[in-house]
Amino acid sequence: MVLVDTSVWIEFLDRDPSPLGAELETLLRRGEVATAGLVLAELRQGCRSSQQVKLLMHVMQPLPYLEADRSAWLQAGELASECAARGYTLKIADCLLASLALREGCSLFTLDGDFQQIPRLRLYPAPA
Repeated sequence: MVLVDTSVWIEFLDRDPSPLGAELETLLRRGEVATAGLVLAELRQGCRSSQQVKLLMHVMQPLPYLEADRSAWLQAGELASECAARGYTLKIADCLLASLALREGCSLFTLDGDFQQIPRLRLYPAPA
């Protein structure tokens, strides 16, 4: 399973066909994509019309949903603390997505380089 970050979805939804879009489409067809509340909220925030909201819901509704429970939030804080101890300040939202991916054994598909600082997190290789 691959948890897809908002950065990848934005690129996928806003750009003409690209290698990244083709890769995400392949993952979607294979049923290998998961989502989380944070990603849904960030994407919904960027919708500029009711048509975009409908499209978003159509694409996201069937995807497995990774719920952020108390332990996910606590692990997010732990990841942020670990990174801070090594000199990296990360957003708690990024640490939350990482904690969900770690908990579920998912790779994280992202364009955000900050995730490289999170120990034990497997990143899905973004196409060039």
